[in-house]
Amino acid sequence: MADKFEPGEIISEEEIRLECLRLATEFGPENSRRDPLPVADNYYAWVKQNSKRQSEKTAKKKDKVKS
Repeated sequence: MADKFEPGEIISEEEIRLECLRLATEFGPENSRRDPLPVADNYYAWVKQNSKRQSEKTAKKKDKVKS
């Protein structure tokens, strides 16, 4: 099994793609496991779209606990 990624660790594009492929084959629907590349590509597109770095101001607002 692959090692877990540490917070703040920089991972390469290849590692991200391989992790998406692993997730597609391990957790994807049974009929998609025969050809997992389209599912892995969807996962990769989602990761890249949602991995934009937040500004520090936005991140601090989200970290605040409201009382």
